Amino acid sequence: MSENQNLTPKQAGGAFADALTLIRIMITPIIMALIIMGWPDTNIAIFASVLFVVAALTDIFDDYIGGVESSDLRKYGWMDDIADTILIIGTLLALSYVLFRSEILAWPFLVPAAILVLRELIVGIFKGFELVRYGMPNSRLSNAKVGLSMLAICLLVASPWLTQFVDLLRADHQDPMDVYNSASPWVWILGQIILWIAAILSILSAVRIFKTKLSANDV
Repeated sequence: MSENQNLTPKQAGGAFADALTLIRIMITPIIMALIIMGWPDTNIAIFASVLFVVAALTDIFDDYIGGVESSDLRKYGWMDDIADTILIIGTLLALSYVLFRSEILAWPFLVPAAILVLRELIVGIFKGFELVRYGMPNSRLSNAKVGLSMLAICLLVASPWLTQFVDLLRADHQDPMDVYNSASPWVWILGQIILWIAAILSILSAVRIFKTKLSANDV
């Protein structure tokens, strides 16, 4: 029998979880390319947001199926956090580029996006490969930050077609011409609000990581 045939169900689940993590990494450049090439075209926005949801779901299911990233059942569990970082940073950078190119990049989006990008880069360098793999498990604060970041980015990427859906609902209660002349900004605003919350949590979780490392050095 082959080695794969000797795997227990739990071990096979761990291998499948690793595959989901790798899928998340591979989907990210596709999402970035779609955004850069065609966003906010409605069809492109739908495709990109669906792919982003798929990538985000792999983050949920890889832990559910194969255990947390530190699980002995996973060979590449240490890549879980890296995959999240690549997805979040990559999509934010692609959105920032398109907004800048269109001359509509504004501080309500730019500031929290920059905080999240810089936080991930600084903490990633600080933790290092070995700490990511062995020594610094995620806290609830970090998990909340990742979840809210993904929710915010999904809303922002999907805002072109979600806004059209909201405007259809508005047209039932308002003058259709008013709706046509003034698209609803609330999907984009909601995405930015959640992005700000995620940015604040990212700062708090980064401070906790630094304190934990410094306390460990003092022991």
